[in-house]
Amino acid sequence: MSLIHARMSETVTIVRPGPRVRDSAGSWVAGPPDEISVERCAVMSPYGVTVGSSSETHDASQTVVTRRVLFAPLGTDVRPADRIRRENGELFDVVGRPLDFPLTSLAHIEVSLQEVTG
Repeated sequence: MSLIHARMSETVTIVRPGPRVRDSAGSWVAGPPDEISVERCAVMSPYGVTVGSSSETHDASQTVVTRRVLFAPLGTDVRPADRIRRENGELFDVVGRPLDFPLTSLAHIEVSLQEVTG
């Protein structure tokens, strides 16, 4: 059993912008978000290490960018506009398109995540 397979025990929630609706002024806006629960996931530092998984800007701001990778079961529908909420409440933005790995011993998808605070 691989380390990733052993760690894939977390349930995450995909928070997806809801269908567009008209607001009180008649403009189109995103509706209430859809929430999709996905079991057997893992959220880890990029490449399994903590070095380089977060950074700070040094321009008189307190911005911290944290990077993670979501490992989810093959076939999980994750889109670039989605956000991923962990069980502990952390909320990450999806960065780019997910990568499919269907022909490995642990078929899964990998999704780059980013959290910007400050």
